Amino acid sequence: MQLKLTSKERLVLYGLARYPGFSDIDLASNIGVDRSTIFKSKRKFRDWKLIKLLNVPSGEAVGAEILTSVFVRYKPTAPFEVRRESKSFQDWTGYPNCVAHVSSNTDSVSIFYSKSLTDFKVNFDPIIDGYYHSDFIEDIVYFHYPFQVSNYSADAALAVNSLFDLGRTDLPDEIIPPKPVALTDESRLTEKDKLTLYAFVKYPMLSDLELSRRTGISRPTISGKRTKFFQTGLLFREAYIDWQKICCELLSFYHVKIRHGHSREDLARVYRALRNVGAPLFSILQPGEVFGSFLSTGYPELKSRLDAELRNLSADGLVDERPMLVIMPLSEIKAAKINYSPMVAKMLGVGREI
Repeated sequence: MQLKLTSKERLVLYGLARYPGFSDIDLASNIGVDRSTIFKSKRKFRDWKLIKLLNVPSGEAVGAEILTSVFVRYKPTAPFEVRRESKSFQDWTGYPNCVAHVSSNTDSVSIFYSKSLTDFKVNFDPIIDGYYHSDFIEDIVYFHYPFQVSNYSADAALAVNSLFDLGRTDLPDEIIPPKPVALTDESRLTEKDKLTLYAFVKYPMLSDLELSRRTGISRPTISGKRTKFFQTGLLFREAYIDWQKICCELLSFYHVKIRHGHSREDLARVYRALRNVGAPLFSILQPGEVFGSFLSTGYPELKSRLDAELRNLSADGLVDERPMLVIMPLSEIKAAKINYSPMVAKMLGVGREI
């Protein structure tokens, strides 16, 4: 059963997605809702497990060179109930560098962080070999996005605004470039930095005092590192919403290739076009391609909007083939994961549990 949000609760949800790092006071002034309503709404959302506020590490900060998206189509003889009993499934979803994974009976989409392409293949090939050995896979496609040339856009606020027709005028910028992090010998993370960064990612909602108790690092040091990590782009705040509980029918993932010789404005135009197809959740852009996700209220509307945008892009010579598109009914999603902390621990060599 889907949750029914009041108009003010929808505004609070938008505010949390748009301004995930703001205090209740700052949030109230930005969305026009009083603090008591924000407090009550946040408590409801917490009870419903509707939204999580994550501290997301930059790839460069943890020594990751590439992000990889993996699209898999499964054979009819390998529905989710069969796959999840296999060791390969546990190895895949439990692999620390798999930071996100969504599965239905027929498809899955995963996101991995890796030190290099070689590192990805060395660790992932044995896992996928197990899937092939079990005769699960009908088709599999990988796309690699080097962090140094890729832009990331967290679009949950756009999705809330679109789905609830809020008509907000404070929507985030269209393309959010990553903050470059250059780790020189002088600025390289110390062991204390690594432990603190891991703590922030694993426990994004804990106070500095509680993190101090768990790590053994003084509260002033914790507070100082929090400020440093966010200001330098080592961490950024992002909202993750359980859309199955409030709206929509379909979750789609796409990958589209853009013609060679395009400009940055061409890339932005393709991004804007795909953003118009549904309620956008995120996008990753690099020269020549875009990977992202959006929500839709139904298939006819999705197809109509997608066809119209592709016709316009094709007429302007920006794309010459249909995008790869995986459509999952929200009601048929069997497993969903988003977790950065095991990846941070592995990449930074944090062996201590907190």
